[in-house]
Amino acid sequence: MKNLIVVVAFLGIWSIRFYAQDMFEARQLTFESAQQGFPTWSPDGKFIIYQHTDYNDTIGKNGLWKVSQDGTGARQIFKGVAEHPKWSPDNRYIVFDADTGKSIKMMPFEGGPPINFLPDSIHIINGGLPCWSPDASKIAFLEGSTVSLCIYNTKTGTIKRIFHKEGFLPLPGCWFPDGKNVLLALMDRESRKSTIWKISADGKEKKQIHGHHENFYRHLAISPDGSLLIYAAMEEGYLGLHIMSSEGGPSLPLTFTPQLHNEGIDWAPDGNRIAFSRGKFGSSDILIMDLDIEKIKEKLKVPNK
Repeated sequence: MKNLIVVVAFLGIWSIRFYAQDMFEARQLTFESAQQGFPTWSPDGKFIIYQHTDYNDTIGKNGLWKVSQDGTGARQIFKGVAEHPKWSPDNRYIVFDADTGKSIKMMPFEGGPPINFLPDSIHIINGGLPCWSPDASKIAFLEGSTVSLCIYNTKTGTIKRIFHKEGFLPLPGCWFPDGKNVLLALMDRESRKSTIWKISADGKEKKQIHGHHENFYRHLAISPDGSLLIYAAMEEGYLGLHIMSSEGGPSLPLTFTPQLHNEGIDWAPDGNRIAFSRGKFGSSDILIMDLDIEKIKEKLKVPNK
């Protein structure tokens, strides 16, 4: 029976690799019949934390899991419904969407009781997509009642609303490495089509980044040097990943898998690898792809920073 399971697992992996159109080889990190998603790298690049979601979970596996970048030593660090985790750059906390998207909490990176840090006046609806600034002093998130992009200051406990557009969802993706701007997907609430925007942390400057697909969806990630941007776009009804200059322009297809979504990207701190999830609703796994940055920049005509 054990040998049969191994054979079936191997064939499943082989079939995914056979059909996946990857620019570079991607290796699978998790192997579960559940939804593994939204990986986030540790600041030293040695570990990944990801969410585990099984709608039929009866043994308490739902929550956040930590695994080595080689796929060994997986262990649960939080039990319960947890989504969109982000590891703080100072290696102290994990911030995440909790309570089925009705709150944002943080916890020590090794595990421990979750901390409620937002005041009751702030409402989170269907997830706030929290993300840390590079110095870990701020958290950008989506506030639900006003549908605004907000920034929480971890030192002062103050909150500032910096962006709102009627009829649109400002979905935070990440901060730029300089800590001065937030990258977001601005989604039309009716058509569900999105555009990419760069919003200054004080909300005074707004710049649209052009060049992505018309069917861009969301899932944004900026390279550690700030030169490259990865995004997810719908193709044949499924999400594929593309890469472009962070200033806009043409893009390259990074990975596409027929009948499977590729999403939830996070760059490794060294800038040479990404982690992402591949699968479909209810069943997906974490993968790591090593990138040839020089080759990508040469094709996109992006100068080194």
